[in-house]
Amino acid sequence: WRWKACNPDWNGEKRLDIIHHIYLLVLDDKLTLTPIDNPQRILDIGTGTGIWAIDAAERYPSAQVIGTDLSAIQPSWVPNVDFHIDDAELDWTYEKDSFDLVHIRHLSGGIKDWSHVLKQAYDVCKPGGWVEVIDYEMSIYSDDGTTDKPMALHRYYDLVYQAAVKNGRDFSLVTKMMPMLEEPGFVNGSHQIFKVPLGTWPADKKQKEIGAYVLLSAESGFEAFGIDLFTNVLEMSPDESTTLIKDCIQLARSRNIHSYSLHHFYYAQKPLESAVAGRT
Repeated sequence: WRWKACNPDWNGEKRLDIIHHIYLLVLDDKLTLTPIDNPQRILDIGTGTGIWAIDAAERYPSAQVIGTDLSAIQPSWVPNVDFHIDDAELDWTYEKDSFDLVHIRHLSGGIKDWSHVLKQAYDVCKPGGWVEVIDYEMSIYSDDGTTDKPMALHRYYDLVYQAAVKNGRDFSLVTKMMPMLEEPGFVNGSHQIFKVPLGTWPADKKQKEIGAYVLLSAESGFEAFGIDLFTNVLEMSPDESTTLIKDCIQLARSRNIHSYSLHHFYYAQKPLESAVAGRT
């Protein structure tokens, strides 16, 4: 089993593009939080539709961008972008010390051995290069108590978490990524957390727009992510699963539920000294 987004249908592809737009809004149109000016070799792991890689290629027209994914759902030809069908959990075949930036987004549900993946990222980064890992917690929050009581949203995320654990994936690692980045040798790490609203409840114009796009993604995403996990992994009945998903959509649309999720952005750098160490 892999996280459903690894095998998206048309709606799944549309959701991946919506998520990219959400992050551009969250980050004020920045593609990355890493302090890098003009990367010339960029690797996007779990590229999905390729939208982040294509955006990176447009912003850095002299760069070579490579996007990898299990599914061939990317455009067939894009200037200065190459798409490869590849499994991030296997040994990477890219030349060591060859990338300025390795970008990894929304793979916590698809990766069993993060230590292996981050060691591979370290190996292919140039000395002074950066890795960035972005993911979100499988939980829902509010600041005013509107999500404190038991509700379908909590049950949904709890069940998705249980199904992932049953299949060897641990969503809680999103809160513990910094030590895992330091383990292979990355330094100068940064960890930022963003509150991303679900629904159109925020008064702030920008947050309301973000929440509207999150709701648009969630309305189909609840079923796409949940139904297979609930019925096949947790052996829930289709009726129970469908009812839970419908309840979640109703709550997400409610302006009385002021919910948000926490999205974690990590980045860290391969030491420049590793170039010297590699020659000794």
